[in-house]
Amino acid sequence: MYRNFEWPIPPFYELPEGMEFAGHEPAFIILNKGAKLQGSLSRFLPTHGVVEFLPARARTNLDVPLADIKQLRLTRPLKLNPRPLRLENQTAVPSGPPLKQPFRVEFKDGEVLEGETMGFELISAGLFLYVANYADTVLRTFIPAGVIKDRRIGKLLGEALVDAKLVSAAEISSALERQNAKRTQKLGALLGEQKIVTEVQLHAALEHQRSMPIKRIGEALIEAHAISEEQLAQALEHQKQNRKQPLGEILVELGHINRGDLQKALSQKLGVPWVDLAHFRIDPEALKMVPGQLAREHRVMPLCRDRQALVVAMENPLNPEPIERVRFVTRVPVIPVMASSEAIDRALREYFGGERTDHKIEDLVTALSTEVLDGSAGEEAIEESDSTLVRLVNKTILDAHAEGASDIHIETNRGRRNIRIRFRKDGVLHAYQELPAVFRRAIISRLKVMAGLDISERRRAQDGRINFAQFGPAQLELRVAIVPTLDGLEDVVLRLLAGGEPLPIAKLGLSDTVLEQMHALLAQPHGLILVCGPTGSGKTTTLHSLLGLLNSPDRKIWTAEDPVEISQVGMRQVQVNSRIGWTFAAAMRSFLRADPDVIMVGEMRDAETAAIAIEGSLTGHLVLSTLHTNSAPETVTRLLELGMDPFNFADSLAGVLAQRLARRLCEACRTSRLLSESEVTELATEYCANSSLEPAAVEAQWRGTYGTGLRLYQSAGCGQCRATGYRGRIGLHELMIVGPEHRALINRRAPASELRAAAGRSGMRSLKQDGIEKCLAGLTDLHEVRGASN
Repeated sequence: MYRNFEWPIPPFYELPEGMEFAGHEPAFIILNKGAKLQGSLSRFLPTHGVVEFLPARARTNLDVPLADIKQLRLTRPLKLNPRPLRLENQTAVPSGPPLKQPFRVEFKDGEVLEGETMGFELISAGLFLYVANYADTVLRTFIPAGVIKDRRIGKLLGEALVDAKLVSAAEISSALERQNAKRTQKLGALLGEQKIVTEVQLHAALEHQRSMPIKRIGEALIEAHAISEEQLAQALEHQKQNRKQPLGEILVELGHINRGDLQKALSQKLGVPWVDLAHFRIDPEALKMVPGQLAREHRVMPLCRDRQALVVAMENPLNPEPIERVRFVTRVPVIPVMASSEAIDRALREYFGGERTDHKIEDLVTALSTEVLDGSAGEEAIEESDSTLVRLVNKTILDAHAEGASDIHIETNRGRRNIRIRFRKDGVLHAYQELPAVFRRAIISRLKVMAGLDISERRRAQDGRINFAQFGPAQLELRVAIVPTLDGLEDVVLRLLAGGEPLPIAKLGLSDTVLEQMHALLAQPHGLILVCGPTGSGKTTTLHSLLGLLNSPDRKIWTAEDPVEISQVGMRQVQVNSRIGWTFAAAMRSFLRADPDVIMVGEMRDAETAAIAIEGSLTGHLVLSTLHTNSAPETVTRLLELGMDPFNFADSLAGVLAQRLARRLCEACRTSRLLSESEVTELATEYCANSSLEPAAVEAQWRGTYGTGLRLYQSAGCGQCRATGYRGRIGLHELMIVGPEHRALINRRAPASELRAAAGRSGMRSLKQDGIEKCLAGLTDLHEVRGASN
């Protein structure tokens, strides 16, 4: 879950009661340039690049970029309580916490930090040390990964393995003799020729991996003499065209290295453990954490827990997509280890069964059909509680969730025509399955039961929610809309609400300019910030990303939503219910009496809600909300049409962010073509339409940003994108910052065209302009941009 303070507790210890982070930790920061900041740490999320620091004698927090920090130390001495490590089904268990270990960190500027630590934790953002202090206390220290040249913690590998009784001294001696015979091979590599088969060995190997120097895969392959400097440079050039493709995969595709050599380098130079899945005893609790469909789709095999993390076996541990997907679903850190492709497939079949194919849902349909002896028996022959029907409904929901669908459409038809089920994925409907008409009443009734609705009512629409965790393995909520159709039939639309953590604002796809302006807007103590766009354009996701940046212990944040799709610790979130009079307007009035700093109202549906929001922003609160309008300037005119006082509205409005979603090109099959001079001119002319920009100046700017040879990209379709050419979606944005000129226009109720012209003069880029730039960057294509922005 997204929190305000990410600082892990070292293994074998637990935090004493009452010593949790209380909002301000005494600390100092040493910057890369040598300056030292003394004060307190207000907010620390290194994985999101968030460091908020309150300097001594200052009144406001300072945002310190993680890239500027050389060392951060919490100065409050902490005495940790020992916590014994318990590993199930193991005979040899450490009886207590380890002794102090020596550590040595060499910085890239040549400086060295040495001492003793009671434990450490290594994440992608950097190294956490628990430096031994007086009277058995520790001082917590964080060193960003970008400033570390080399590090060593604890004993040499051979000594550690002997102490842990994982190998004997004789085996170490034998390995050393073999190492002397072939000096180019590391001791860890020689020992690693024997695959890991027990959980104890795996924990020891992961501990060894954490103590190894931080290296990039390219450096490791050059050290292993697997590739040359020239081959690495060529691969890096290819990676610039496809940032998400792992470098190792590019080297394999270019033929510079085979997969076996790549895996050998990962094991020997980066310390990634190699597990023998045929003999490894897999933890059943780890299996329960990963849905079978997810494991099969991304070919990851959960093995066990290591501290707070989940260990999974993969063929390529450098591929970030499966790791991020498993982390998102399980909500715990993920540690990848290696196993052979054949062993992973065998383990997946053994523990999760075969991959999902269409005939499996047909098997359920066939099984259900056999329960109806004759199709003429009628729909009453199948009940909503039938076990096969329950499995069929659950499988449909699970398949939609696994495929990343946002909606499930269940459409019944007159007569004996089949039921049609479609999934909406990336904004487009795709056929999933057709079912015999005899099932339609039972399926609708089953969904009504799951949502707690009236199964006897078929004449009017009904709305509800399903907490799928009560019926299946996925942590998933669904919003249910049941609509009556012809001949007493009903259709159902299910909206899947994953309820995950908010996206960091840097991952919303905002341009650098818009991102900087949004940070400035959020820094204001009061005002009204609106996010607008049609239904399904990602407004709620954007709002929660903004709130995630504001969510800190020194702020009180109230939200009114319908429904609550994303939860954040530290915020007070309210589900509105218009049936009992608990509307957005009623919630807003209550919030203003509850000492808020920030208020978010999910949608401005009426004049009353809009008026209260404006009132709240004028009385010293930061208010965020959404509106269903087509563009940022039109949002202003829409609210004026609702009857808002233009003078109060002009004073309260700080900015409007309009957005759309366009489908993202599939990177696996994406290709590009060089644009001719005439095509560049045409594109620049389209970019400058209805604005004061000059095509020639825009062309010059593009060539400076994207290179002299401008390209457009397209995807032909492949297996990974189901032959569509697209995978995922990307946001198109336009941000109108309200300044003195805009306020004057609002006061005299100027039309949207004048507001747009003023916004263009102040630097706003339209939705289409933002989209065209994302086309040139290879993220989407002109067809998607024109369809989303026109």
